[in-house]
Amino acid sequence: MLESIQAMSVTKRLFDVARANLTDFRRALWRDDLRELLEDDPTDLDGSVGARVGRRARAVRDAAEEAWERAYQEAKRRPGYTATLAEEVECRRWYRVLELEPGASVADVKHAYRRLLRKYHPDRHARDPEKFAAATELMRRITEAHDGLVDYLERRG
Repeated sequence: MLESIQAMSVTKRLFDVARANLTDFRRALWRDDLRELLEDDPTDLDGSVGARVGRRARAVRDAAEEAWERAYQEAKRRPGYTATLAEEVECRRWYRVLELEPGASVADVKHAYRRLLRKYHPDRHARDPEKFAAATELMRRITEAHDGLVDYLERRG
């Protein structure tokens, strides 16, 4: 008898937890900001649900990338920070951005930076807004790679 009461109690608890999780899940899906994705907005030029969801997804992705970058930069500033596997992977990515082979010297990095700056500078695409935005983002990545590699190579000595 006691076992059946305990079993019923455990079963009831599991059922209550499952119901609470479903309720939380339902609330998460029907928040007002998500519901507005499905409503018509007369000021929205591209009023499709897919376009609005895509914009929202890009905004969330950008915010997550910024948060990750801030956390990484904060971790690098902590005392006792040493080069890790993640930093080595990041250096390889920087070399790829600058179109260099890993192990290139500081002079090679600076030369590649100047070459890519002349090739992809946003001012060369000022008349086309899409190309200007793409060139600006590309130059941001190239500048980040240059600054990161120069700093890394100078620290290594």
